[in-house]
Amino acid sequence: MLDLLGLASLSFIAALSGAIVPGPVFVIVVSEALKKGKKAGPLVVLGHLAIEAFIILTVLLGLDALLGESQATRLVSYAGGLILVVMGLYLARTAKQYRAYTFSSSEARFASRGLVAAGFLSSGSNPHFFLWWLTTGVPVMALSVASAGAIGFAAFLVGHAAADLLWFSFISYSVDKGKAFLDQRAVKIILAGSAIFLIAFGVYLVISA
Repeated sequence: MLDLLGLASLSFIAALSGAIVPGPVFVIVVSEALKKGKKAGPLVVLGHLAIEAFIILTVLLGLDALLGESQATRLVSYAGGLILVVMGLYLARTAKQYRAYTFSSSEARFASRGLVAAGFLSSGSNPHFFLWWLTTGVPVMALSVASAGAIGFAAFLVGHAAADLLWFSFISYSVDKGKAFLDQRAVKIILAGSAIFLIAFGVYLVISA
């Protein structure tokens, strides 16, 4: 049991080391929490975990070498950069038109789907996300499997998912509570700053590719 707890803890710490580094997912969680409340974090993480499930499946199929190919990295940089620019432009438009708003039940369901999609796109558009998996995620997962087989793999999944969920839930909860002290102008400025970050990062990815 202690071994499994240790593996889950190792996976948790490794995932947290990647999650706490500010990037597109962090920016999306902050900006969406300002607009849609504390539920933004968990829902964005669902999209984030969906693309991680794809990466794990790729590794299990023995195709993880493709993730490290320079051509694959270049493709992700081009496509991801363009996606981030589009997301940034949309967020800039939202910032300009922002107003306090309460969703109806049908609008809330649509917004929830949008948050999951945002988590998927913001994760998959960042080549540094795939680099983290190659340098940290895959080795930790391999160690977990080598140590305890299928149960070790399960411990890895639990620890990893818990880190993402707890961290980004904490961020969205903090932002949601903190916005009560912000006026509408301050919220617009934060949203605009988030939009600028996404656009700048997207342009950087395209240029660096």
